[in-house]
Amino acid sequence: MNICKIAANAVAFSYNNIEDFTTNVFLIETSSKFFVMDTYCGSDAIKPILEEINLSSKNKEIIVINSHFHWDHVWGNISFAKKDIISHEICRKLLHEQWENQIKNNRRYILGRANKQLPNITFKEKMIFYDEGIELFYSPGHTIDSISLFDHNERVLYAGDNLEKPIIYVENNDINTYIKSLENYLNYKPKKIVAGHSLDLKEEDIFSTIEYLKGLSEGREFTFKTDYERKIHYQNINMMNKK
Repeated sequence: MNICKIAANAVAFSYNNIEDFTTNVFLIETSSKFFVMDTYCGSDAIKPILEEINLSSKNKEIIVINSHFHWDHVWGNISFAKKDIISHEICRKLLHEQWENQIKNNRRYILGRANKQLPNITFKEKMIFYDEGIELFYSPGHTIDSISLFDHNERVLYAGDNLEKPIIYVENNDINTYIKSLENYLNYKPKKIVAGHSLDLKEEDIFSTIEYLKGLSEGREFTFKTDYERKIHYQNINMMNKK
């Protein structure tokens, strides 16, 4: 696990326990709150984040955000059982329905405890913490329940799994909605973009992802440099072909 500063008020905890990609958990500190975006694979993964929070001499509220329902972003929720956990309303429903099945299929990745802990606060379109400059907004794309976070003070966009390098995973075949979510990102004019599996993204990555999605929906042929990219692309094609 590596820790790196991504903004004046935020750090990324990057984990490499899962083959093929790094997964990030973000800790954002504002005037009166800590925002934890995603919780990775269990209670042991959250220990360094809690240690970082405890280094602060101030008694600040902790708010947890689940960007979407996938297991590698929510299993550490149990470490925040007495805190507010926020997600989209669809995310909570999917977690309630699929928690046990995700455990069954991916048990080998559990770090510590991964008891079922659902979000206790949900929203539909947007939730804003005005005093903190933090905005949560619905951004369906990678999954139907995906949300993103924008820090207005630092102008950092936290895109969940909607953006990823070298290639995105398409888990929902509503490509037009995915593209609209990405186009909406541009309206925020972020100075920095980070995501669940990628750091240091640029505005050009939004444009290239939009072009990839358009090509995917049109059946366009692509050339990739690595077997990994080809594998994910074929998975994306199969997702597109699902009815």
